[in-house]
Parts: sequence; C-alpha cells; structure tokens
Amino acid sequence: MLTLLIPEQISKFWDVIKYAVEQSLPPISGEHPDKINHILSAALSGKVNVWVSHKDKKFEAIVLTTSMYDVISDTRNLLIYCLYGYNKIDRNSWLEGLIALSKYAKSRKFNQITAYTDVDHIINMAKHLGGEARYTFISFDVDLFVQNLNKLIEERNEDNN
Repeated sequence: MLTLLIPEQISKFWDVIKYAVEQSLPPISGEHPDKINHILSAALSGKVNVWVSHKDKKFEAIVLTTSMYDVISDTRNLLIYCLYGYNKIDRNSWLEGLIALSKYAKSRKFNQITAYTDVDHIINMAKHLGGEARYTFISFDVDLFVQNLNKLIEERNEDNN
C-alpha cells in the first residue's frame, strides 16, 4: 500500500528515507554538497511529497514526487523524482502504487506523470502501460562543457592555420 507521509512522519523515518533517496537520486540532482538537506527541507515544507509503500508493517519502497510546471507548454506534471525499493517489489505492489499515484495526479489536475529511470524493468513496465520511454537524458557539467568546447575551438583554429 502506498501512503503519503506527513512532515512528522518524514522526520520520524528520515534515516530510512534518506538512504532510499541517496540510492535513487535522478541525474538532475547534481553534486551540490547540501542536496540531501535541501531535499529534507523540501519534503518538510510540502514542496516534495514522500510516499511509502509498505507491506506487513515494513517499508517496501520510497517514492518522492513533486509538481513540475512547464512554462512553455503551460502544463503541470507530477514528477516521480526518485523511487527506491528495499527488496524486489511484487507486481501487485507496483500496481497499487501506480494506481495511488495516478489517482493523486488526477485529483490535482496534473497533465502527465513523468519520471527518470535507466532501469529496464521500469522502462518496459511504462511501455506496457502505454507510457512513452523513448528519450535519452543528456546532461552537461557547465564548467567541463565549456572547457571541452574551448579545446574543440582551439583544435579547429589550429586546423585552419
């Protein structure tokens, strides 16, 4: 069963949640030294929702979601920011969790549910359920990107001389 935690529960179970978050951060999280503290702050203030899947009074999975607004298309999406399973999650738990998230998204008038993943099982499940899973996430560290571009420009200039 997937349950949305309130701030007091987030504080109480933060060590368990923190571990799951650290294991499943998406590529957009970057390498900021205080990112975990920022995530905790966002969760406690309601900017990020923390969901717990539990079975037999044990945590099965942790899911963090947030609202993502695309100003260009004027759409609101429910972003599954990260998802972590402590053990293999059975099919019924997946279905229950996805149903709960879809009901939540519908009640909040989100246009889509979106997520990042490189886990084949989740990609295949998304496709099976009619979702799109066809884009490649690309990310550049700005400093390294500029450095590499400058090298390419230098090489091009040397070739032209």
